[in-house]
Amino acid sequence: MVLLGVGNPVRGDDSVGLYIADRLRTILGSRPGLKVEAAPTHPELALSRIDLERSRVLVFDAVETGMSAGSILLANIGDTRYGFFATHNLPLKLLPSVAGNLEKISILGVQPDDLGVGESISPAVRAAAEDVVKEVESQLKGGSVLV
Repeated sequence: MVLLGVGNPVRGDDSVGLYIADRLRTILGSRPGLKVEAAPTHPELALSRIDLERSRVLVFDAVETGMSAGSILLANIGDTRYGFFATHNLPLKLLPSVAGNLEKISILGVQPDDLGVGESISPAVRAAAEDVVKEVESQLKGGSVLV
């Protein structure tokens, strides 16, 4: 299992995936069969290095859902539509390394509030991120597979 936080560290709420990955890395430490990674600005590079034949991936990111700031969405990447990853250069499901393994990749997205350059994570998005961290920690400690 790979937990992958993505986002832009200088664009406010767009850094929420990186924040979640950092918190999980600190809380969970090293565990057999689990890798927690962060991929600032280029998630396509991180995904290209993961053996998707043998791993499942849960991506944490800011996603534009049209819901209120801090809303959380969990979806299989294959079920997302073009433009779902609005802050990245290329929709992840179009990558050749990903296209044949869509069922192995899920996205846990948080609706951003402020994507301003130089801003910190907004209170609503930080609260949602902490909820995600607690839930993932609880699921893993309980032996769940997550996705």
